[in-house]
Amino acid sequence: MKIPIMFRQIQYVPVENRAKQKELEHRSDLAALRLGIPLPNRLVPFTGPEPSTLRIHEREYDSIAEFARLHDVWLKDEECQQIAREWEQVYTWQKQEILYIDDPFHKPIIPWMQMAGVKESDYRPRFTQNPNYRMPKDQKEPEKWLDERRSRE
Repeated sequence: MKIPIMFRQIQYVPVENRAKQKELEHRSDLAALRLGIPLPNRLVPFTGPEPSTLRIHEREYDSIAEFARLHDVWLKDEECQQIAREWEQVYTWQKQEILYIDDPFHKPIIPWMQMAGVKESDYRPRFTQNPNYRMPKDQKEPEKWLDERRSRE
């Protein structure tokens, strides 16, 4: 059974290495195209606690077997090995993750659903609702709300 996966690399690239980073991304994309490896989605944090010097590369594969086969092709290629050695001089630290894609719209559906006998057509994502949420039309005027609250205290 195939389970789609994502290979994610998170790298901290100092500002002074930005030009080299762009060059290596271009060279690695050309090498990936030559070898039949999917091109990555590249992301940079926009908000939040992470600095904008983080670079995130995400590649999706149809299965772990496909990832292993293509990763092996990358490792055996001389040009790719040169690119990898040059990358090590560009980033300060790197984190690599292999994640399975838990998305009901990918084919096939996740195996434990198949083992449980859940049909794909029956699966609907469930969302949790806040039971205390009120739509704006149901909200009371602030004065009435404060009066009710004070009367309960």
